[in-house]
Amino acid sequence: MAKNDFEKDLFKLMNKSVFGKTMKNIRKRQDIRLSTDISQGKKLICQSNYNKRTIFSDTDLATIHMDKT
Repeated sequence: MAKNDFEKDLFKLMNKSVFGKTMKNIRKRQDIRLSTDISQGKKLICQSNYNKRTIFSDTDLATIHMDKT
């Protein structure tokens, strides 16, 4: 019942976006935290949802990858 191309494309894109949001796998999401302090990094690593870490060179900067709980 669209009267022009804009309305047709709008409804088509709206349907595709709703479908895409329902098909996302939220179990694969991760919480990534930046740590500049060693003691803060150790606290994050000791948690049960810890996955992996990435240390950036000799600086005190590291990313801690945490699974969603």
